[in-house]
Amino acid sequence: MKILTLFVSLCFVPHVLSEDFLLINPRILKIHDNVERTILDYSVGDDLGMNQMLAPVGWTEPILSLGYELRGIVISGTLGLEFQSGTVIFENDQGFVVPPDIKVRIHNAGDTPLHLVEVLRPSHKDSLVTVFQHFD
Repeated sequence: MKILTLFVSLCFVPHVLSEDFLLINPRILKIHDNVERTILDYSVGDDLGMNQMLAPVGWTEPILSLGYELRGIVISGTLGLEFQSGTVIFENDQGFVVPPDIKVRIHNAGDTPLHLVEVLRPSHKDSLVTVFQHFD
């Protein structure tokens, strides 16, 4: 999986609006799996990641095992989570949880672009992701 950062907001350091609030400008990542998708990364630390993901029709990741919990909500489109036992489909306004260390292939299972909001616990690090060729 190749990650390219095409644009980083003027300053990724969170802006303190008051002692109680932060303004977070996302890092914009263009990721090339089988086709290009976009991640807006709002994460500010290692404990918790927060992303928006925009993926075109036909997008798929390889089979992965994530060393973190992935939770999310489908904002629009159709999400497919393929496991060894089969594929589960999620539509608009449905949430999902992928526990850590489970083999999964995440993909756009519909005929329109996919838009997700994701929460990762802890936040993403390449060292926490293992790529597989097969489920077995």
